[in-house]
Amino acid sequence: MIQYRPVSILHKIERFIGQVKFAVIIILIFAIYLIYGTFQESYHGAEYANRAVYKSIGFMLVQFLMFISIFTATLFRLPFTKRLSGFYVLHLGLLLLFIGSFVSYHAGIDSSILLSPNTPSQHILSTQEDELVFTSPSKQVTIPMPFSPSSTNINQTIGKVTIKEYLPFADEKLEWVDHTGSDTSNHSSTYLLMNNMFSEKITLSLYKNSEFEAGANLGPLSLHYLPSGFFECFKKNESSFVLWDSSKQTCITTATFQSSKAPNGMDVIKSNYAQQEEIFIPRLSPLPVFISDEKKLVIKQESPLRLLNRTAFEDKPHLFLFGRNIAYFDRESEKWIGQSFEENKKFIELPWMGFQLELKDHYEKKYPILVPHYVTPIQDNNKLIAGATKALKIEINDEGNIKTHWLKSFKALKLKLSDGEYNFYFKSKSKKLPFQLILDKFRAQKDPGTNKDASYESFVTLVDGDTSKHHIYMNNPLKYQDLTFYQSTFQKNPQTGETLSGLTVNFDPGRWLKYLGSLLLVLGSFYHFILRRKIVSLKGRSA
Repeated sequence: MIQYRPVSILHKIERFIGQVKFAVIIILIFAIYLIYGTFQESYHGAEYANRAVYKSIGFMLVQFLMFISIFTATLFRLPFTKRLSGFYVLHLGLLLLFIGSFVSYHAGIDSSILLSPNTPSQHILSTQEDELVFTSPSKQVTIPMPFSPSSTNINQTIGKVTIKEYLPFADEKLEWVDHTGSDTSNHSSTYLLMNNMFSEKITLSLYKNSEFEAGANLGPLSLHYLPSGFFECFKKNESSFVLWDSSKQTCITTATFQSSKAPNGMDVIKSNYAQQEEIFIPRLSPLPVFISDEKKLVIKQESPLRLLNRTAFEDKPHLFLFGRNIAYFDRESEKWIGQSFEENKKFIELPWMGFQLELKDHYEKKYPILVPHYVTPIQDNNKLIAGATKALKIEINDEGNIKTHWLKSFKALKLKLSDGEYNFYFKSKSKKLPFQLILDKFRAQKDPGTNKDASYESFVTLVDGDTSKHHIYMNNPLKYQDLTFYQSTFQKNPQTGETLSGLTVNFDPGRWLKYLGSLLLVLGSFYHFILRRKIVSLKGRSA
C-alpha cells in the first residue's frame, strides 16, 4: 500500500500550479470573467458589474490563483540564469501589477463630493457603499448594506425595528391594499387618458395612507380627484359656487350666495343655508373664516364646510374625477357637463384634442401603494432605465402592532410610534477630508444650436490653513495631498434652484506599482520574445 507524505502532496500541488497548463486555464477563466463583466457593465451599468463580477469572490479568487501561478512558476526557474532574464522581468512586472491592484482595492479611494455655491464641503461619499441610518428618540443607528447584485435577507432586529430585506436594484409596482380604518367614505381609481398620439395611466386616491395624490397635471390639463358625492354639485349649473359638507360627504344644494369685494381686492363670499351664515375668501382658503376679537382674520380649521368657485376652472382645461363619474366645463355650450362610466360605456369622450378617458380600476375600500420589486438593472445611454431605486423592507413592532414599510433611496421614511418619531434614510458611506472645498462659480457650456451640455467647469477655493484658488474642468483635475478631484457631473438643487457641482475623488496608492509593473512587463516581453531570439539567431549564424 502506497502512502503519500504531506510534503510529496504539497510538492505535486506546487508543480501543478506552476505548470503552463494551469496558467493557461486560469488566464482563460480570467478572460471569460472580463468579457462577461464588459457585457454586464454595458447592459446593466457599472455598479451592477462591480457587484456581480469585478468585486465578486469568484473574480478575486481567479486573480489570486493567477498571482500564485505566476509566483510559483518564477520560483521553479530559480536560481537565476541569464538566459531567462526576460522571463524574470516579465513575471516580476505581472506580480507588481497584481500587488498594485490589491493595494489600490483595499487602501484606495473612489468617491465623490458635491459642492454647493459658497458652502464649505469636507465629506466625500463612497460611490458603492450604502448605509442605512435610522434615528429613534433614544439613539441613532448606522447599518452598512450588503454589497450584493441581488436581493439580500438581513433579518436584523434593533429594538422595535427589524431590517428584513435589501434590494440594491428595484422598480416599483402598484399594489392595492385593503383599508381597515374607520373612514370608508374615500375611494381610489386608475384611469387611462389617451388619444391617437398619447396615452398615460393615472392613479389617484383620497386616502392619506396612499402614496398617490388626489390631483395631477398633464401639460395644460389639470386633474382633480374628489369624493363621489361631490359629483351632484357639478351636474347642476344654477350657481358658480359649490358648498360641500365633508363630514356628511354631501353637497349642500339649498345654499344661497352673495359676493362682494374686500378692500384688498379679494372676493368675499357669504353663504346662507338653514338659517346659518358663513363667510369664505376662496383665494385664502376653501374653509370659512371669521373676525376675531383682536380684529384678525382667522380660518375655521375645525369646520366641515368647503367652498369651491367653479368659475376659477373655466378658462383652462380642468377635469374633475369622482371615481365612476367625471365633470368638466364645456366652453362651446358654456355649461358644466357631467358624465358617468357605465358597464356598457367603456370610454368617455373629452372635449380636448380628441382625448378619451377609460376607468381601469375603482375601489372604495382599497388604496394604492408602490411596492419595490427586485429587477436586474437596464442601462441606456449611461443611465439606468430600470432598477434605479434602492429599497429596504422594514418591519415595525410597536407594542404588538406589526407593520411593514419600505424605505426607498429617493425619499426618507418618517414614522410616529408610541415612544416618539423614527426617521430612516439611505446615505453613502462618507469620509472626512482634512481640508475644505468651496464652490465659487460653476459654468456649463452647450453645443451650438442645441441644449446638449458640451463641457462644464468649477472654480473652487481650497481651505487648508491658507486658501488657494483652483479651476477644475475636463482633463484638468485638482491634485492635492495624494487626492485627485475630477469634474464629473452637476445637478440642480430642487429647493433653491442652485447648481451643484459633482467631483469624482480618487486616491490610488498602488498606482506606482502598477506603472512599474506595466513598464517591466513591456521590457520583459520585448527582451524575452524579440531581442533574445535575435541574439540567439545571430550567435547561431556566427557559429
